[in-house]
Amino acid sequence: MCTSVSVISEDGTHVMGRTMDWYDLYVKPMYVPRGYQWKSAFDNKKYINKYAIVGGGFQDNNYIDLSDGVNECGLMAQKLTFSNGAQLVDDKHDDKIQLEAYEFVTYILGNFSSVTEVEENIEKIELMSNVINNTKHGGSELHFSLSDESGRNIVVEPSQHPMRIIDNPLGVVTNMPKFERQLAKLENYMEFTDEFKENSIKYGKFHVTTGKLGGKKTPPGSYSPSQRFIRASYLKELVDMPKTRDEAASLAFGILDTVSIPKSKAHRPTYTVYRAVAVSEDRTYYYQVNGQATVSGIKLDEELVQNTEPIVFNVSNIWNPQMLS
Repeated sequence: MCTSVSVISEDGTHVMGRTMDWYDLYVKPMYVPRGYQWKSAFDNKKYINKYAIVGGGFQDNNYIDLSDGVNECGLMAQKLTFSNGAQLVDDKHDDKIQLEAYEFVTYILGNFSSVTEVEENIEKIELMSNVINNTKHGGSELHFSLSDESGRNIVVEPSQHPMRIIDNPLGVVTNMPKFERQLAKLENYMEFTDEFKENSIKYGKFHVTTGKLGGKKTPPGSYSPSQRFIRASYLKELVDMPKTRDEAASLAFGILDTVSIPKSKAHRPTYTVYRAVAVSEDRTYYYQVNGQATVSGIKLDEELVQNTEPIVFNVSNIWNPQMLS
């Protein structure tokens, strides 16, 4: 599952938020240093990251699996479930960087500085199936949402070879394949601008619809990927553009709250285990566990970057509001 929402403020701040919808909470806020060395679970090949990262992930011995985050260059990335959409690679190609699908975020945040650089190198990267990998698993059907200081948002879909890059000025992503099909459904609820329809919209545009709702449907209220996409897009398009960085981060959390899935194990196996928002310009990562009243934050500043070992930050998932009396 999962929902991704990108927001820009009037002062030029770019933030990208997400819900993590999963079976249980395994991810914690963490720092990954420059020069971090790791071996791919696919073929045990060693990689050395160039850039420091703050984000959400888990660590098993020296192996780190990042779900989302922002690096020291301001590149932000997230992985989201991609239901029945992935076309992974079966064969070994020595001239390619071959990774498990779940390693893609760790690799690109560690080695690329911008969305443009990812696009320029995407043909070199292949995400591998379960056929010849060292570590067998149930399969990793994922796609990825990326953004940076330029305001450009893209979706990376492993639905073909090389992977497909889709510009996404709307800034909302959920889990279904055929991104264009989701946009087509959204036209039942909102009217896109001519710029959007002509694919000529500038990066960082806050609204991509006209705001005219006459004759349109009202968004549904369930938690399917399609309905979360419609609801998050609808709300994002109708709100006022935030003026400041803090307002943008707050708005991202507010929209994520509307698509957060409550825990209901009797009816669905997954729920929203955490919400996170990354800020490109000042390399800050905010994290909120399900059931937690407060938001925790990590800033990738010069002091933190001096650390040469990964740091995992423990955050309790208890209700702990700020009491006024």
